[in-house]
Amino acid sequence: MLLGHYRKNLRTVVGSAAAPYGYTLTIWATGAALVSVHGIPTALSAITFVGGAVLGFALVGALAYGGVPGQTELERGHPLVWGSLHFFSVGISLGAVALVAHVLEGFIVWPLGGFLVTSIYLLAVGAESATSYLWEHRGEE
Repeated sequence: MLLGHYRKNLRTVVGSAAAPYGYTLTIWATGAALVSVHGIPTALSAITFVGGAVLGFALVGALAYGGVPGQTELERGHPLVWGSLHFFSVGISLGAVALVAHVLEGFIVWPLGGFLVTSIYLLAVGAESATSYLWEHRGEE
């Protein structure tokens, strides 16, 4: 009885932490990759990294909802753990920004890095989640 309640609550915690967990890994690793190539950012560079991330989030949100929604709701019933491991989304986001960091020079890498890491991560997480849902419900009409 106690173990059943614990596991139910643990599933809730893991499910609600999945997206912030993956995004935190992605942002941290991307920042580290940019710093390793371009050094410690100035305050303005750091602000533009955040600004780029906000723009990326806004763009993907507008694509997902056809505008700016008042409320968001996740599709229910798909496996949270397998769809939330973020191997692809973290890897492709980090890889894209690392490539940009090595190809481009100067100030632009900071806002572009923030924009790319956020928009690519969110688009890839959506694909991972949808794939997980479709796999779980394969054969159903």
